[in-house]
Amino acid sequence: MPRRLTPVALAAVLILSGCAPAPSGAEPAPAPGSDAVPADGVTELAAPALHLTTLAPDGAVSHLDLASGRSSTIARIAPADAVAGDGRYLFALREGSVTIVDSGAWTWNHGDHVHYYSGPARVVGDVEGPGTPTVVAGERSVGISFDGGGGPGEAVLVKVAPLADGEIEELFRRDAAAAAAGMVVPLAYGAWVTEVADGRVARLRHVDEDGVAGEAVRCADAAGSIATAVGVVVACADGVVLAADGRPAQTERLDYPAADDRVRAFSGREGRPSVAALTDGGAVWVLDTRARAWHAWRAASAVTAVAAVGDDADHVVAVSRSGEVRVHHGTTGRLLSTVAASGAPAHVPALFPEQRQTYVVDPAGAALVVDHGSGAVLARFALPDGLTVLTGR
Repeated sequence: MPRRLTPVALAAVLILSGCAPAPSGAEPAPAPGSDAVPADGVTELAAPALHLTTLAPDGAVSHLDLASGRSSTIARIAPADAVAGDGRYLFALREGSVTIVDSGAWTWNHGDHVHYYSGPARVVGDVEGPGTPTVVAGERSVGISFDGGGGPGEAVLVKVAPLADGEIEELFRRDAAAAAAGMVVPLAYGAWVTEVADGRVARLRHVDEDGVAGEAVRCADAAGSIATAVGVVVACADGVVLAADGRPAQTERLDYPAADDRVRAFSGREGRPSVAALTDGGAVWVLDTRARAWHAWRAASAVTAVAAVGDDADHVVAVSRSGEVRVHHGTTGRLLSTVAASGAPAHVPALFPEQRQTYVVDPAGAALVVDHGSGAVLARFALPDGLTVLTGR
């Protein structure tokens, strides 16, 4: 059972969770050992235990409780170059390994209602491989691609459920051609693994959880993946591929709105159909995966980060190069509100959108909570310098 379920259309919720449908009107029984059955030391809460979890340059992992404003150190690991998160786990990436840290805060979606949990934080362990890793977190599994460091690479798929017990279980590990942009993208079952032709990523090959390779889909220069309420999206050179319900047999291709531009990363609120991206040419593209439609526009001045909220008001949050936080209408790009800049950020900020507010995090050690409706700053927090993810979701 995964950590929590993204509501991919109600039928897909059960597919992605691995649960069989319950009789009409009945609640599916939680599987033993799942996040729906709290272990010793785990407390069920009335609201999500949202935290900003930061990995400092010296390897200290700190937890800022967004409800109380209190901060604590939850782990110490080797320094890392990058981090990824899935709402519960922090993945610390460095040459030759990925360290997995359980934040001890998470949400479990039961279809028609949700459960919120808090428990002990701990270091789960390391996944090692040759070269620089790339991590893509999914519901049932986590994909890790090691680029080989000049030699053969490796593609690894790690099962999510055992991480809650402090165990790392690899579903498959297979040789892969060296590729700086290689990815292992988790699907409802198995993963897409990038394949190389003429030294560049050319395809996404479906590999099941037993490591058996299946069909491939064309995806030149794959770079950037995200899971939405509709399915799994991967950005390619000339458009995106979308695996509806996370099923490779239901793959569709959506061309970009401009043939001479492209995107390499997406950002959006978990469990929503819309995601946003900055293009290589500086435009903002918003993809509605439910409607299979793009909305393309440009902000009045250049932005460095953008995220789709996916709410009924169609909000998109952007940060300008001067540090202004701006709320736009996602379809038209119309500016709705602006938060005055406190100075240009030293690094590209991270955006973590929630239903009513977005957390804007500067790696130099500051965080803002911005209300979408009014554009007001609801809170300011000081964070350690480092790399931050949102946990408790």
